[in-house]
Amino acid sequence: MVRGAVGSSPQHANLKKFMEYVQLRNIEKVSRFLEKGLDPNFHDPDTGECPLTLAAQLEGCAELIKVLKSGGVHLDYRTKDGITALHKAVRSKNHTALITLLDLGASPDYKDSRGLTPLYHSSMVGGDPYCCELLLHDHAQVGCVDENGWQEIHQACRYGHVQHLEHLLFYGADMSSQNASGNTALHVCALYNQDSCARVILFRGANKEIKNYNSQSAFQVAIIAGNFDLAEIIKVHKVSDVVPFRETPSYTSRRRMTAGPLPSPRSLLRSASDNNLNGDHDHIHGQAPREPRGRQGHSPVPSLRSLPAFGQQHSSLGESRHGEIPDSSLQSTGSSRSSHSRSPSLHHMHEEDRPVPRRSHSHGYPHGHSHHGRLRTPVVMCNVNIKPTVVSSSFTF
Repeated sequence: MVRGAVGSSPQHANLKKFMEYVQLRNIEKVSRFLEKGLDPNFHDPDTGECPLTLAAQLEGCAELIKVLKSGGVHLDYRTKDGITALHKAVRSKNHTALITLLDLGASPDYKDSRGLTPLYHSSMVGGDPYCCELLLHDHAQVGCVDENGWQEIHQACRYGHVQHLEHLLFYGADMSSQNASGNTALHVCALYNQDSCARVILFRGANKEIKNYNSQSAFQVAIIAGNFDLAEIIKVHKVSDVVPFRETPSYTSRRRMTAGPLPSPRSLLRSASDNNLNGDHDHIHGQAPREPRGRQGHSPVPSLRSLPAFGQQHSSLGESRHGEIPDSSLQSTGSSRSSHSRSPSLHHMHEEDRPVPRRSHSHGYPHGHSHHGRLRTPVVMCNVNIKPTVVSSSFTF
């Protein structure tokens, strides 16, 4: 059959019935259709869904996803609006589907129609931070940029997803990254009054002196937005309060990745050969030999610049890379079933690839989270009248 949208024919009725069986998680009937040669890569004309994206939103869908994969489904097959099954699993906060898809070989860096990754979606929708950690542990690239220059760290601060923010920072998110208006994550916290997220990024070394393109610091944005308590938190923060991460991120060993940061393009120059296959022809005809062209290096993601080689200590915590766009190339990788957190602020796991019972992610944070996700660090509540510096009262996000 031809892949694509469902048409109006007896085949159309079969495909509609197939989608119903997927919705009902009727593995026996789904398997029977696939054994008869049905191609599971098609779109439902009413919803725009495909069988795999529909399955990824269902509870207890692991076996169903495996059956679809055995029947020929493409892991990166997208809905009509450009969403993959991995995006759907993250947006529905379905870590079972996420683990299954990664185990089957889905890339954590699939892009939707807007060029956004599952990790970016996870930072927006929040939910179980285990989904965010699974993607990061599976080598998901940090630093995906939307059309307004917002990265995952901006979205986590916008919606107050503190534990997602902690995971992002541990895996190398750039706290100094600026969006199209020049606002850092701390500016976003200041505007939306997200004091818990502001405490976390200040605790981890964010530079509070960075100004946006309206020449406003995060403190000034907080004052303009009327968030005076948060302005006071920013004001009294000192460099001596910073506690950097003392552990390095852990990654799954089931994907082949470069063992360390990518070399700079200068070190990738091909000095012994010419990219032009007609190089000898040029010499024969008396033409000057061409300069060997440098092989274009991988465009480094801004937020990954501070990540060290595996097994080395973290360094240059607050280093920023302004104005760079992350590489759009996808890296196919597999996953870990470990439900233990690999962040230093959570219990560490040493046997990464063995399934173990899940544990809570809401305790043990160094910045003072209680079991309810609140910070133990006392909020500074001073009865002072903060007289803001005379600044422009307009700002753009």
